[in-house]
Amino acid sequence: MISYLIKCIICSGILIAMYHLVLEREKMFRFNRAYLLLSLAFALTVPFVSFEIPVEPVREVFQDNLPVLSGQNIPVTETTRSFTPQPQNQWLTLFPWLCYTAVSLVLLLRFMWNIRSILKLKSKCRTVLMGEANLVLVPGDIVSYTFLNNIFIAETSFDRRDTQNEIIAHELAHARQMHSLDVIGIELLTVFFWFNPFLYFYQRAIRLNHEFLADETVLSQYDNVKNYQLMLLNTAIRGKEVSLSSSFNYSITKKRLAMMTKIQDQNRQYFKQAAVVVLALGLTFVFSEKIYSQVQPEIKKTPKTAANKPIASKKLTNRGPGNGISAAELDEFNTAIQSHTRYVKNKRGRTDPMVTMEPKLEDRMYELFVKMSAEQQKVLIDSGITLFQMDIPVKQAPTPELFENWKKPTLYGVWINGKHVPNTELNKYKYSDIAEYWHSKLWGAAKKGRIYKYQLELMTNDYFDKTYEQRINNRVIITRVGWVGTKPATFRR
Repeated sequence: MISYLIKCIICSGILIAMYHLVLEREKMFRFNRAYLLLSLAFALTVPFVSFEIPVEPVREVFQDNLPVLSGQNIPVTETTRSFTPQPQNQWLTLFPWLCYTAVSLVLLLRFMWNIRSILKLKSKCRTVLMGEANLVLVPGDIVSYTFLNNIFIAETSFDRRDTQNEIIAHELAHARQMHSLDVIGIELLTVFFWFNPFLYFYQRAIRLNHEFLADETVLSQYDNVKNYQLMLLNTAIRGKEVSLSSSFNYSITKKRLAMMTKIQDQNRQYFKQAAVVVLALGLTFVFSEKIYSQVQPEIKKTPKTAANKPIASKKLTNRGPGNGISAAELDEFNTAIQSHTRYVKNKRGRTDPMVTMEPKLEDRMYELFVKMSAEQQKVLIDSGITLFQMDIPVKQAPTPELFENWKKPTLYGVWINGKHVPNTELNKYKYSDIAEYWHSKLWGAAKKGRIYKYQLELMTNDYFDKTYEQRINNRVIITRVGWVGTKPATFRR
């Protein structure tokens, strides 16, 4: 969470700096409005974007030449034990959240109060329908302002016909272009992200851009820039701005007057718009989540066939050069497989065949298997039996970048030597302490109730050395695939 917030703040700071330095002085107001709104959404979402970066394992860290299962899962015992955090002062943990909640609550109440004040004022005043907007006639001398499709103007000025047409056109532009929605959106965002100092720069930039858009609309109807500028100066001196509304404001009038006479340069604008695209691509790479991973070789799937289908051997009894194993060896193979197959019930209540035998006998089965002809191996696979031998385990450490990436609990669930541990457990190790690793992405139901995206299985050097001999002696895997009843099942020793 802290990492996400830091990325959001820095990214929004860069984007608003880009606006003030490059875009604000250009007469492309609609593009700038879209930029201000979309850049806020971009800053909030880009930390969720993730890229997977393949890295090479570090092999030269170890002096010994003992190795790892290349492309195979580390045998891991799934555990369901929960983690008990280290005892801490509960108040110290809760205090930042209490402060955040208190400030957000105050800002939310202030926001609701402002909305209520405007709506209450409207209910007390006389309203005149004017096209798509409502003219709300307020007693007293006020500066005209707009909220949603309501234009608030002084009642006495309206009755005496003192309200100038340019002012009405200006406020109608605010109402028709729904500028109040932008203001409400940034106010609500500030309620929950008030600790981001750049949001206040966004507020001012959005309001100023609204004035540019409204001024542009007025000048397209009344082509008299000097008179309009004088009217702005006179109006800005009176009254004060109303929160959550679009209104005349003396503090931004100078920029508005300068923008009215600015000459538009299309080529420069296209160049700056292209620069925005380049910046967005660069920030996407910088602030997105980089997932360092090792590319694993693809594991081929074995076909599913009947487990109780007999191993055909009638046509394979004649042995000659290149014809595979003899009939006696084939019978030895068949007899060993059948006699060492037992049937067990799995968690779903299905009966599964499982081949279990001593390592020496497994080695003998694999020896016969590799001596078989292609036709003999095909008959064996068609009967639902598959043999393969795992590679000799070899140590390979992760890169330092990959090791640091594993500490992120929102990305990885960590198992060390077959035990599920919190990601903070990795702080007790160095990257060179890891001898073997494997990760798999969670899909579908496997993601339910988990905040991480990958399951990571690690083996330390000590555990690797401790289990090395056993793994060397159990490299042969015999699987039997088939149906018991009507449902297929896949089995591995």
